[in-house]
Amino acid sequence: MKRTFIHCLLAGSLATATLFAAGCGAPRSQQVRNEARGRYDRAGAQIAYDQARQSFQSGQFEPALGHIDRAIARFPKESSYQLLRGRILHEMTRIDESRDAFQAAVDLDPKKPEPYYFLGIVYQRWRENDKALESYAKAAELEPTKIHFVAAEIEMLTLMGRNDEADARLTAVEKKFEFSPVIDRLRADVAKMRGDDDRCAQLLERVSMRETASPELIEELAFARYSKGDWNGSIAALEDPVLASRIGRPDLVRLKARNLILVSRPEEARDILLAIHDDNDPHGRTMLLLGHAAWRIGDWGRLRECGEDLVRRHPEMADGYMFLGASAHNAGHLDESLAMFEQAVAREPERAVAQKLLTTVSAIHGAPGKTVPNSASAGTMRSEAP
Repeated sequence: MKRTFIHCLLAGSLATATLFAAGCGAPRSQQVRNEARGRYDRAGAQIAYDQARQSFQSGQFEPALGHIDRAIARFPKESSYQLLRGRILHEMTRIDESRDAFQAAVDLDPKKPEPYYFLGIVYQRWRENDKALESYAKAAELEPTKIHFVAAEIEMLTLMGRNDEADARLTAVEKKFEFSPVIDRLRADVAKMRGDDDRCAQLLERVSMRETASPELIEELAFARYSKGDWNGSIAALEDPVLASRIGRPDLVRLKARNLILVSRPEEARDILLAIHDDNDPHGRTMLLLGHAAWRIGDWGRLRECGEDLVRRHPEMADGYMFLGASAHNAGHLDESLAMFEQAVAREPERAVAQKLLTTVSAIHGAPGKTVPNSASAGTMRSEAP
């Protein structure tokens, strides 16, 4: 009887164990299958991500967007997928959607700096400067060794006119990046915003000696030299071979022409301006400079053309009337000359040169044979860079 009892007890235990094992086996098997499926989805998503990145780098944005959407559908928890999606959408100028993708990347992994950096770019584009600064600062906080994150924060402070804060931030990081020319370029920006043209040019000169000159740097240097009154130096920068592929750009042609006028080479200025005077010029800057160059060399026909163009398109400016007044005076049309200079003063009564021309013509109105000297307009160009 005892033996039968033990036998039954063992049999019952084995049955229970078998049932227990069968009960545990099902969840374990499902877990294994889920893990395998997860690995399969992750691998497939990574393949789609790699395809998206390749298409993005080759400028094929529509295919890239399709690939990255498939990656996200298969594995939605990876922040780098949303980051790439945001960059693709940004290049497609679908800015609202790109912002949402960058924010999704932040939400998935708040410790990655790149999504904050790209959010800053979007907010800066929207002129939401406070949000842009906050985003750049967060990127720099998370990855303080990446100079472009730090630089974006400092550039934003400078753009917002918070120059003391920009200086303090530069002082805090300059030892870490002491051999980087980026620091000098950032300090040059601060100096420019403060109106310290000499300091700005000095820093850019130092940058040009410490790194291989880039077109962007040489452009900055040309404008900085112009602003500090180093007109020959600005011309030299514009004639650097590094700028050969972009020297025909209207703003750079105008800058060179302005420098040439100021160093008494107006004929050269006129000739290079004629090459672009038919280009789109909504603000009349090319015609304005062309008129000043023509005035200085006595090209009265060209001066009149410039005056007529400016009066037609920008009647609020004094310059067109001054050009017409000088041209009329040279042709002996004294009444017309006087009327044009009166119109110039009426438009911009604070312009000293307009007042001077009106006073001069009024004084000699009854004395035939006298003329308004070409040099009357010397130094009277508007000072804004092209």
